Amino acid sequence: MKDLLKSQKMEEGCDQLAALDEERDKVEALLREAFPDSDPDFTHGGSRAKGTMIREDYDLDEVCYFDNDDTGPGETLEEIYNNVAEMLEDEYIVERKRSALRLKSKKGKDLYVDIVPGRYIDDTGTDVFLHQNEGDKERLKTNLETHISYVRDSGCTDVIQLGKLWRTRNGILIRTFPLELLIIAVLSGNKAGMLQERFERVLTAFVDEIDDLTIEDPANPTGNDLSFALTDKVRDKLRSVAEDTLDTAAEYGWEHVFGKVEKKAGGLPRVPALTAAAATVGAAAPPWADEA
Repeated sequence: MKDLLKSQKMEEGCDQLAALDEERDKVEALLREAFPDSDPDFTHGGSRAKGTMIREDYDLDEVCYFDNDDTGPGETLEEIYNNVAEMLEDEYIVERKRSALRLKSKKGKDLYVDIVPGRYIDDTGTDVFLHQNEGDKERLKTNLETHISYVRDSGCTDVIQLGKLWRTRNGILIRTFPLELLIIAVLSGNKAGMLQERFERVLTAFVDEIDDLTIEDPANPTGNDLSFALTDKVRDKLRSVAEDTLDTAAEYGWEHVFGKVEKKAGGLPRVPALTAAAATVGAAAPPWADEA
């Protein structure tokens, strides 16, 4: 399985990441031009910052956080969200998600870039408020650095990468952040063993304990309700696919689940094809997007 993850590795400077960075720089320039009296922070979020990015399921989560006393981009969080969206619509097709803005080219091509506008709650530049289009609360309080460090330092990043690949190839519509939290929760009591053993432990928990597993936002455990991300439909899908995966691996081996990893001269290993049970889907959404 280590070779499988090597085949999914994206080195800094590769064509895909260079394209994302180019688009990010373009968006940042547009926003700074649109709000000349503001000095927002632009920071990488998501899998790139956490060290869990994979080649088959990647995008760029870029936050745009304004100072707590900056009203230039809008008086309220909703105004900030809408004003940033409307400004970017001059250049992009903008899909409005829960708190993020998904950017597509005017030709309809997904650029795999999400912008998350927000405002710091005070002058410490740590916790932020984000606007929410859905749910009972119009805003949520969170902290990007807490999210990043919680996942990055969990000791589970390799299992998370494998879990994301498993999710993507099986079309499981669970958001990345809840999936990360589930995997960390399952392994919190026991992180011992090889990658395969730990991944099997996660899948077994999905089969046997999925109805009892809970997650909470490490940046705001009591204030942010993540139940919307673990619907009965999502839990049932996790259970059924995990059970099928374990049965397939037990009978035919893990190579039948993920495909054979072939070595290529002078570079990373690659997976030439998926098995019949694995269907590739589009790039997954960020933590606060509108994925089912």
